[in-house]
Amino acid sequence: MEDSDQIGSLTDRPPFFLREARVDPPALRIARGGKNQRVEAKVMQVLLALAREPGRVVSRQELENEVWPGRIVTENSVTNTVAKLRKALGDNPRKPRVIETIAKRGYRLQIDPVPTDGNVAPGTPRVTEKFGSLRRRPLLFFVPLIAAAFVAAVFTWRSADEPVMTRPGEDAGASIAVIPFDVLSEDSSQDYFAEGVTLDLITELSRLPGLLVIAPGSVFGYRDVEADDRAIASELGVHYLIRGAVQRMADQVRINARLIEASSGRTLWGKRFTGDTARLFEIQDEVVEGIATALRTRLAAPVVPLARSGATRSIAAYDEFLRGQDRYGRRTPEDNRIARAHFEQAIALDLGFARAYAGLALSWSRLGIDGWTSDPEEALSRAATLADKAASIDATVPQIHFVRAQVALFRGRHDRAAKAAATAIELDPNYADAYALLAWILHYAGRPDQARPALSEALRRNPASSASYGEIAGEIDFATGQYRAAAREFEAALERNPAHARARLWLAATRIKLGQEEDAAWEVQELLAINPDFSLSRLLLAFPLKDPYQRDALTGALAELGLPE
Repeated sequence: MEDSDQIGSLTDRPPFFLREARVDPPALRIARGGKNQRVEAKVMQVLLALAREPGRVVSRQELENEVWPGRIVTENSVTNTVAKLRKALGDNPRKPRVIETIAKRGYRLQIDPVPTDGNVAPGTPRVTEKFGSLRRRPLLFFVPLIAAAFVAAVFTWRSADEPVMTRPGEDAGASIAVIPFDVLSEDSSQDYFAEGVTLDLITELSRLPGLLVIAPGSVFGYRDVEADDRAIASELGVHYLIRGAVQRMADQVRINARLIEASSGRTLWGKRFTGDTARLFEIQDEVVEGIATALRTRLAAPVVPLARSGATRSIAAYDEFLRGQDRYGRRTPEDNRIARAHFEQAIALDLGFARAYAGLALSWSRLGIDGWTSDPEEALSRAATLADKAASIDATVPQIHFVRAQVALFRGRHDRAAKAAATAIELDPNYADAYALLAWILHYAGRPDQARPALSEALRRNPASSASYGEIAGEIDFATGQYRAAAREFEAALERNPAHARARLWLAATRIKLGQEEDAAWEVQELLAINPDFSLSRLLLAFPLKDPYQRDALTGALAELGLPE
């Protein structure tokens, strides 16, 4: 559901034409080729910002300030929104006729909008002569890749990428999706709390035997979306949905939750909980127990109450942990820094809070892997130390072993990495990102035939997966010489997330293997336009390939693009 203030700002904009496309801002519609598409309010607002001064370059910062005023947005928000806009307008980003990307500057509308009641016939809008010709940017030489952007996009607690659907629950005894809980107030500052409650419920339900639980990366795509429950369940391939809402006011907390049978739409269980904030953990346990009891005939084994893994009894520490988790999921260097501060404060409030140590370890691991530090090895070392500390408190926290797998992989210890990822999966059989990490490890270890089944398991649990799940499938195809299949996977990943730097780099290498040098050069140009500070200075960290033949195949293709050794 779009924000009411966004929709309200569009109601006074009359319809207009852009070439053959009819744009209707109040209705959030773009009609083209006999199809009438509804677009998000933010997509329409970006178009109106560009259309206000056609021919002028509008910077990414200007678009962020206008379309997301006062909000913290990820680095990919503008890129992804422009990609959706281009798709709705039928504009080819490689040969744009409507919206041009200007490297290191922003975007420019190449044609003048034509009012629907004007004298110019639809489909023949005026071209802005001064800016009508598209000039290709020269192919630039650039140095080796920020390490493992794949892990930044895939191995997080949530994802904002567009989905690719599979049907994971068809052969499961019972399968369930927890739709992100609503906030029972207009206070957006409580969003992190509602998200944290949702994530905790997913975590605890994932430990029930015989229950397939859809990963956060898929269900969070339905946050603030009005859709029929049956349609959502069909898209995710699950038998049941959980819906709920939370409210926190001073020292009081309120949680509503209900279990819905997808086939009938019936509520099988529901309850409203209210009480002191000190009862929060008790209430969460009661929600899990109620759902488990309602599903007991569909589960593989009797429900046995399980102690929370790596938990705290400190509400203040838990609050700091949720704030850190929220920042960690935003995927920027600054948010990573803030996340670490929250995790550190959670630890200061409870020195025995294993999940907070694991969260801090994840943040440090990501800092090193994503190239956000000049000393990645130091970051990985700190991540390993923090994971060990968390394990000394409670080794049942799956994220501990996830971090250990990451660190081992990027130190070239593939077998150790695979064992750690397998341990994370054993502790949480629904840990989709751990399956994806295992697939990635097996791929880099030179075992693509084993990597594919692991990736399939990840997709079963995360059907609306991020672009990076497809990106790793492309890497596997590349490693096995299936370059056309690899190109399709990378193209699909970029369709979902045009800012996915790693997928675009691999696609450029694949184009070289296919003899498509001009297309490869264009991918490099687009990569630099979207990521002007892009660097490949840590190539070995970015691609920990064990097989020298695979490594030579990749580096050889990159060398043909003019990449330095």
